[in-house]
Amino acid sequence: MNETIKTIAAVLQVLALIVAGGWAYWKFIHQRMNEPAADIDIDLKFVGKQDGKWIIEITSFLKNQSLVRVKYEDFQVTVRYLMPEDRVEDGGEKILYQLNFPRTIDERINGKKRFFGNADYLNPRQEFRHRYITSIPENGTFVWVQCKFLFTPQKNVKMNSQRIFRVPAGEVTEIAAIKPASALL
Repeated sequence: MNETIKTIAAVLQVLALIVAGGWAYWKFIHQRMNEPAADIDIDLKFVGKQDGKWIIEITSFLKNQSLVRVKYEDFQVTVRYLMPEDRVEDGGEKILYQLNFPRTIDERINGKKRFFGNADYLNPRQEFRHRYITSIPENGTFVWVQCKFLFTPQKNVKMNSQRIFRVPAGEVTEIAAIKPASALL
């Protein structure tokens, strides 16, 4: 009887290990719960005009959709634009034949790259907004924004997103007019 109990206990231990192993395989291999998973979106706000330029605010929305902390670095922002005299043409193989935007704000800093600040990590299910303030010429017609970064340290996996925005035709201003009391009569 005592030997039977020991055998049943050993069998239950083996079954528990098999179930736990199956669960770990399902979660971390099949469902990839230990892998970084992020969503990135971009928005562009035309703040106003000054000195012949549009002041713009780029917002990159990051969301960690995984169950692990995501570390990232080299969070780069690229802003390219079209002017009225630019032709609408496909780009080369390097940009997968997408529309070519020949002008970049990086020309103002001798081709150096621009980076968002505070790039470090996102906790599981955390959302974070990075902002970058810059300008484009006021007679620009379209703006192409790309944001990209590297997941670290598990793997150097590149994540990027891009969007195109139309430059507003005219500056929109909201003025709250205050009428004098005599105008109300």
